[in-house]
Amino acid sequence: MVSHTEKSERRHTGRMFTTTVKSVCTHCNSGWMSDLEGAAKPTLLPMVRGEITEISPAGQEVLATWTLKTALMCQLMQSKTVQNLPTSHYADLSRDRLPSQQMRVFTAYMPPPQYLNGESPIEYRSIPSEARFTTADGVQHRLWSTVVTLRIGWAVLQLISVGPLGYDYEIALSGFAPYVRQLWPIQETVSWPPLMLRSVGDLDQLSDPLKSPHIAI
Repeated sequence: MVSHTEKSERRHTGRMFTTTVKSVCTHCNSGWMSDLEGAAKPTLLPMVRGEITEISPAGQEVLATWTLKTALMCQLMQSKTVQNLPTSHYADLSRDRLPSQQMRVFTAYMPPPQYLNGESPIEYRSIPSEARFTTADGVQHRLWSTVVTLRIGWAVLQLISVGPLGYDYEIALSGFAPYVRQLWPIQETVSWPPLMLRSVGDLDQLSDPLKSPHIAI
């Protein structure tokens, strides 16, 4: 059984590259996190502008790590009563400076949508789900996942994190294959953009893959 936790969905809109998260220590903010921002910009900024670009394996690693870092920083700006990504992810990222093998990072392409209050330069969505099943020995298992989707200009970046450890997970966006490029785990150089997501409805569906019949996790 998969449950979609509507009350835990988080959305945020704002301006690009201008928000400072005060919960981060000065050493991290001015050290490796600042270095990561600088390393990501040569690839990320053309994508934000909707320009054709090639993403090398090294670029994929940087963008995937930037996506995880940004997802965690966005979470710090939300209410502390609901933390969809485990707090252990902060220490893991600080130590490893990479996403884990139980994560997937994808990128998509979409024109900035027009909402009632105008064009939104950046969007953040965080949607948790969980699955429970009982094995033949009567033991109940609980699996969780969180899907964080960031849209910045024309670039859509998505982190899928699953747990707990000790299970084999299949994480795929096969139903959206023409519309996404995988960034993590890294692969050969990929061309961006893929086919374009054309509507907010398309973005809604991509942002909630466990609720969508097109995507199996």
